[in-house]
Amino acid sequence: MKKITILAAFLVSVASFAQISGTSFEEPAVFSIEYTDTDDANVAHDLINNPDEPIVNYTSTGGELGFNARYEPYDTPGDGLTDGDFVGVTDIQPTNDNPYPDGDQGYQISDSDGNFILEFDQVDLTGVTDPTVSIDYFIVESGYEGDGTVNESSSDRLRIYVKDLTNGSELDILNTTGSDINDLGIEGSWITGSAPVLSNTTVQLVIEARVNASSEEFFFDNVQVGGTLGLSNNTENQFSMYPNPASNGYVNIVSKVNGEKQVAVFDVLGKQIINTTLTGERLNIAALTSGVYIVKIKQGNTSITKKLIVK
Repeated sequence: MKKITILAAFLVSVASFAQISGTSFEEPAVFSIEYTDTDDANVAHDLINNPDEPIVNYTSTGGELGFNARYEPYDTPGDGLTDGDFVGVTDIQPTNDNPYPDGDQGYQISDSDGNFILEFDQVDLTGVTDPTVSIDYFIVESGYEGDGTVNESSSDRLRIYVKDLTNGSELDILNTTGSDINDLGIEGSWITGSAPVLSNTTVQLVIEARVNASSEEFFFDNVQVGGTLGLSNNTENQFSMYPNPASNGYVNIVSKVNGEKQVAVFDVLGKQIINTTLTGERLNIAALTSGVYIVKIKQGNTSITKKLIVK
């Protein structure tokens, strides 16, 4: 898959929030029939686009993010997508009352009888401050089964996450593993999920879906990778954070500008652990266990994300 690189002249005195890359699945053609996998459902493999069937893979021609799909079977393989299922780019709405948030098309995954994995193009965030990855998703109300902790039929799960390829980490936008989807209260409406990511990294959005019935459907739209262009050098130099790694229950967050700082700390699953306003420099992190965290610092109109390691 291709890598999206930002080509821009960053002016120290000018900054603007911008969508760096994204897709609403409007570029590909639509075929409103089932997709049939012609490969072996017993082994993991990349999916291919079949003639006159829904598009599952796409190489962007207009600057939008491309994407690539693959299939991985249950531990005890089933039919997979060989029996024909509604997956890929579609103009079918989740329900009559729930059109797509952006445009007339989206991406659908249903009845995969195994694991359907959709990977988007990598995006280079060099020179982007306060970057964020977001996606709109819709889970059709249905009889989802199991808690997704085992790789088998009747153990439905949906995971949407961002790979930080620079640091070798992953940040969840949504992960239903460990819960019955029906119990989470996330069915029947469009939800925007997002995750803050680190500047000067390469990231990739990934969707992993496991469902085993035609009534169990996931829809996706409006993928966006955004951030602030410009002022990158000033922003990097304005804030410092130490000690890092930290092991003594606190970390100092220092700004060259006087005033309060809004600080939020997220774990690698995307859960916000700390959300506070600092009037000084010392942030209490005694509640954090050993691991890697993302710290989002905002002061006035300036914000940045930094990686924090707690030992």
